[in-house]
Amino acid sequence: MLRRIALAVLHAVPLVILLMMCIWMGVTLTMYKTSVLSQVTAVDIAGFSVRYSDAHLFNWHPVLMTFGLLFCSYEAALVFVTAPFDHDTNKTVHATLHGLALLSAVLGAIAVFSYHFAQNIPNLYSLHSWLGLLTVVAFLSQIVVGFVAFLYPGLAARWRLALVPYHVGFGLAVLGLVAATIVTGIMEKLGFNGSCNVSGKLDGRDVRGYMAPDCMLGNAIGLLVALTFASVAMTVIVSKLPTPPRGPIELAMDGTETVPLMAHEN
Repeated sequence: MLRRIALAVLHAVPLVILLMMCIWMGVTLTMYKTSVLSQVTAVDIAGFSVRYSDAHLFNWHPVLMTFGLLFCSYEAALVFVTAPFDHDTNKTVHATLHGLALLSAVLGAIAVFSYHFAQNIPNLYSLHSWLGLLTVVAFLSQIVVGFVAFLYPGLAARWRLALVPYHVGFGLAVLGLVAATIVTGIMEKLGFNGSCNVSGKLDGRDVRGYMAPDCMLGNAIGLLVALTFASVAMTVIVSKLPTPPRGPIELAMDGTETVPLMAHEN
């Protein structure tokens, strides 16, 4: 019962992160500008647009990337752990979620590159963008290999069996890259907005090192992303471990176990 609750929570957290990102980009996103006289002005930059010349076009980028590379990919990784359907259906769900993730990532990339071109901003100059490029390349490689090996045309059974540990391991590495990319993106956006260390006269009061609500929400999302990756990675790894023997563990006179704790131990 406890395991089912834990897995249900783990399935729900990526959705919570996605909703928080939508609220941040669509409702609370604020930029703080400080004048030479230390007068701080809060500028509302929240909202979405599909117009090429509108700066709000950028706000689709974090939302689409969070939906695709975090929500869809993490749910795809968990589907074989919770195994809600038969194996073939689970495989189809796994592949479909990754297909949605790829589509969303492409749209997210179009949003940010279009915004940069419209605003005359250089591309691929930050650690976040380099990590993002590495993540997309690794993610695409994982999809191609997985599709060819497990879906069509499909490798022989013994080769698929041999490939599974590497497919799972590389998949977890990609999820780690996704988490790192999102966290660095949040840090970069908060830095641009100047919302985590506001000092000056804001709304008629003097503030120093003020952490705006925009900053707290962004930091909360980043922390939740890191915790979610750690939880999902641990859950997937534990699910692949051999089942320990049932019943009490007998100890020899020197305190060592007389029954192996792991099924593969001799």
